[in-house]
Amino acid sequence: MNRTPLTLAIADDHTLFRKGLIEILKAYEEITLVCEASNGVELLEKIEHDLPDIVMLDLEMPEMDGLATARYLLSKYPTVNILIVSMHGEEQLVEMLLSEGAHGYLLKSADPEELRATLQSLKVHGRVDILEN
Repeated sequence: MNRTPLTLAIADDHTLFRKGLIEILKAYEEITLVCEASNGVELLEKIEHDLPDIVMLDLEMPEMDGLATARYLLSKYPTVNILIVSMHGEEQLVEMLLSEGAHGYLLKSADPEELRATLQSLKVHGRVDILEN
């Protein structure tokens, strides 16, 4: 199956999760990691001169959470697609995040192939449906 190349930045304050995610992503040739960060402030500093196609944001982070980071990204870099990842899957929360402008939402419990498919959908279509496993 042909996959579209994409660049990705990740912000998640849980180091073990973030590093594990990066190890999973290394197996996917089409994905290039631009940077990783532990919060929104750090992420914004790192991507300023090297914008990724997709930014993957944890919802709950110190200093600048995923929602605040997403709002900033949407206002300053409207071409960047935003994928929120969280352990919270309440329908109202997901709907609110999508109405705020997030392009997709994925539970942290998702399978790695579901993550890959979601990233591909974001790159190709600019949006994904609510995905839950």
